Amino acid sequence: MLDAFLTSLKASIKTLLLIGGMATVGAGLLTIVIGMDTPWAPWERQSNTMFPPVLFTLASFVATVAFCTSTVIYHTLLQLVTDKPDQWWRISGVVFLLAYGTFSFVSQPTEAAIMLNILHLIVALPSLILLPRVCATG
Repeated sequence: MLDAFLTSLKASIKTLLLIGGMATVGAGLLTIVIGMDTPWAPWERQSNTMFPPVLFTLASFVATVAFCTSTVIYHTLLQLVTDKPDQWWRISGVVFLLAYGTFSFVSQPTEAAIMLNILHLIVALPSLILLPRVCATG
């Protein structure tokens, strides 16, 4: 079973880096170039401090690669327990986007929530399309 996870991760490395790069470019364009708000800084819970734009852009790469790596493991697990892993993958991805997208409007300033939703679409659309193709463990 561990071999299936490692095989999927190895097969998906280039795609994970590509999606991470897309997230970095998207975050940079939205926050540094356009100047949209970033989310609240997690280390300053009691204030209105937001992520610095450059730090948020760099953190977007790390967070995207880490999250997508966990989704590769999730997709591989789906392959082991269902005959339709891609269908369940896409359904759960859409449910996550709807839930997180709604939550971001409650927990963030409106502009930051819009930016986060755009950024999540930049990551989600390629992930939902590309990752199942490279995760096939045969």
